[in-house]
Amino acid sequence: MKEFIRSLKFKIIICVFALLVGFMVYAAAATNVSLPEMSLQTITSPFARLSTAISGFVEGNLDTIVNAERYKAENEELRQTIAELQRQIVDIDELLTDNRLLREMLDISAENPDFEWPDNIARITARNANDVFGGFTIDLGSEDGVSLQDFVITEIGVVGMVSSVAPLHSQVSTVLSPETTFGVMTTRGNVQGVLQNDILHARDGLARVSYIARDADIQEGDIVVTIGTDMFPGNQIIGEVAEVYDDPNGMSRHALVRPSEDAFRLSNVLVVTGFEGRAKSEDNE
Repeated sequence: MKEFIRSLKFKIIICVFALLVGFMVYAAAATNVSLPEMSLQTITSPFARLSTAISGFVEGNLDTIVNAERYKAENEELRQTIAELQRQIVDIDELLTDNRLLREMLDISAENPDFEWPDNIARITARNANDVFGGFTIDLGSEDGVSLQDFVITEIGVVGMVSSVAPLHSQVSTVLSPETTFGVMTTRGNVQGVLQNDILHARDGLARVSYIARDADIQEGDIVVTIGTDMFPGNQIIGEVAEVYDDPNGMSRHALVRPSEDAFRLSNVLVVTGFEGRAKSEDNE
């Protein structure tokens, strides 16, 4: 113990303590606070700060704790209100889509007054993600008057035709599908051919027209439409010629057509269940 008192470390501690006491005496004299009071404040200051912090925390969170049930009820009410608004937005979107399609139907009907339609607009309910031809399912079937080979269209152009029918739904094959085959022609020059697709060109989003005469006047940019028969209405736009090339046999030519309507982006379509030429044919059977 005597060695520690005589050591340099002890002397340093005494000097630091003396300095602290000196500062406290000076501060007390400058602020008219007695030395004992100054010492007491120094000791109690950390506890005062802790008390203030606790008081602030309690004050900031007490309202949340006391009114937790009310806030929970208000949050649930807000959640239900948001859900209802979202349902209303969906209903409005569907109404706007229906109105647009009804306008399209009226425009098409003005140009084709003999066209017949189901009472409801066809909605696309399913797609096959692996189908490069873009086939899809609609929510109309035989109970709605839909039958095989009914034309499926929009105001822009032909989408395809019905390839399978059930009472409440139907399958549609697009103008890219090998299942969709019918006569077509160009509006310039009336060059005729047959829609005869393959998977190679369908991957590029192109339909193929075959059996075009070797000397036919057909070129890129020509508009291709349907040839009217007892099964299909005429003058319905398919698309635009993107390329023309010779068949390997040298006897005919092929045309690749880019469809006017992109079947992969549609959500609703129109189904032509009857027209004048088809009605006459069915009456004669």
